[in-house]
Amino acid sequence: MPPDEKLLSAALIAGPCRSRAQKVLDALGRQTAREAMEIVVVDAGPPEAAPLKPPEGVTSRYVRRPGERRWTALRFELVHLARTPIVAFLEDHCYPSAGWAEALIERHREPWAAVAYAFTNANPVRYASRAALVSDYGLWMHPVEETRPRLLPGNNVSYKRETLLSFGDALATLLSPDFGLHEKLRQMEAPMCIEPRALAAHENFERPWDLWQANHDYSRLLGARRALTQGWGRLQRWFYGLATPVGSPLVRMLRLLASLRGRGSLTKQVLAAFPIYAVAYFWAGVGEAAGYFFGEGRSDGELFDYELARVRTLDSCER
Repeated sequence: MPPDEKLLSAALIAGPCRSRAQKVLDALGRQTAREAMEIVVVDAGPPEAAPLKPPEGVTSRYVRRPGERRWTALRFELVHLARTPIVAFLEDHCYPSAGWAEALIERHREPWAAVAYAFTNANPVRYASRAALVSDYGLWMHPVEETRPRLLPGNNVSYKRETLLSFGDALATLLSPDFGLHEKLRQMEAPMCIEPRALAAHENFERPWDLWQANHDYSRLLGARRALTQGWGRLQRWFYGLATPVGSPLVRMLRLLASLRGRGSLTKQVLAAFPIYAVAYFWAGVGEAAGYFFGEGRSDGELFDYELARVRTLDSCER
């Protein structure tokens, strides 16, 4: 590889919680493949906030978007800011290990359209945080055994940039939640996988009601956009809207339990988390049904709030 060739764009949306976003940037500065990556940041923090500091020696592209609260629009802009073959999204509360970028670059040399990460817990002290990680990322928690699962996580996942751009303006609707995009990729038979060596530590909510409401809003957006991008008529929307609050929680729990095959070390944690994810999955199912029935409403803006503005650890984030 020529010394100036960049292969991966680490893509970050920053918001009001400045210390979290800066922590992600600092982790990117410690990457073993830093010479092969660039960092792209869309900063939607308040106008009075001081700019974040990308790591020295890493090519960076940084734009300010104060007042922008549309989560999807911010992610869409990141894709168009990137200049490398791989776009790797990171939430402002998801901290990559030092070998994260190197592992993704190596896996993307193969013809995968999307490569996701394996997750550890960035704040494991409290029960609610451990249960929240199981709820949101249980299928992809380290150690990951199945590298080509049916489902990939949302928000924290990498893509071939050419794959994203091939959707044109439709990407603005498909990109968030990612599951709509993944559904399209499956229909196209585009291969997707997990890279177990691409470890990222996810910071989780320590108040269960924040987790539950975030799942509800995320799933309402998912339901509305799934129906839109799949071209569903009223009958199909109503069928899924009525079935989802019962069927979706059951399917998600069965998938989670099935994922423990070969990962016995996680069994105790998954079983202990049941009260948290049972509520999360039900309330997410209600949100998804609302998306089918009534559309996305204000869920895109609410998602911005839960992803970027809400305190996750019980210690307030520095703003």
